[in-house]
Amino acid sequence: MSLKQINRKSNSELVKTITNLKDAARKNEAPLWRSVAIRLEGPSQNWPSVNISKLEYNADKNSKVVVPGKLLGAGTITKKMTVTAYSFTQSAVKKIEAVGGKCLSYNDFIKSNPKGTNVMVIG
Repeated sequence: MSLKQINRKSNSELVKTITNLKDAARKNEAPLWRSVAIRLEGPSQNWPSVNISKLEYNADKNSKVVVPGKLLGAGTITKKMTVTAYSFTQSAVKKIEAVGGKCLSYNDFIKSNPKGTNVMVIG
């Protein structure tokens, strides 16, 4: 994807997020961040919408999860985990924080885990 492709995005916050993800991928030699950036560059209708029940089923306790799209609040969650997504529904945030987990923006997540190690991508 070229720079022209990004500039078609009208949401300046999204463009900044994509740029930050690519910078993090280059600086930290972490292909994970580049793959998330490329997913976000595509049409938003192609982004995954993931329910927290899917996190409950697929992720282990205390794991780190990246959702390259939106996290929805359908289902239940019992495991504490750190989750990053482009956006969260309020119910998803409440349920994750209720079990002691954290919902972070991509930028905050990259600061805490620049190499993207031990991270699971769901979606």
